[in-house]
Amino acid sequence: MSVNKVVYGNRTLIDLTGDTVTEETLLKGCKAHGADGTIIVGTMLSGCPAEFFLEEEISDSSEQNVQDEAGIVIKGRIKYQRV
Repeated sequence: MSVNKVVYGNRTLIDLTGDTVTEETLLKGCKAHGADGTIIVGTMLSGCPAEFFLEEEISDSSEQNVQDEAGIVIKGRIKYQRV
């Protein structure tokens, strides 16, 4: 049986009723108590690949796009890797 609120006399000792954590918002494998008092196990990022790349325009220190000799904006690749 799950407990989400504990009151001793007139004093509330524990109150999970307003908690907003869910399996989807908790990192994969981490444990917490949901608002109903049940233990939940996180699933966030469970579907992400081990690595992926993003491509974006490169800018200089004055926030201007860097271009090659032909005037084409140069793009760079950013690699994200799960460790």
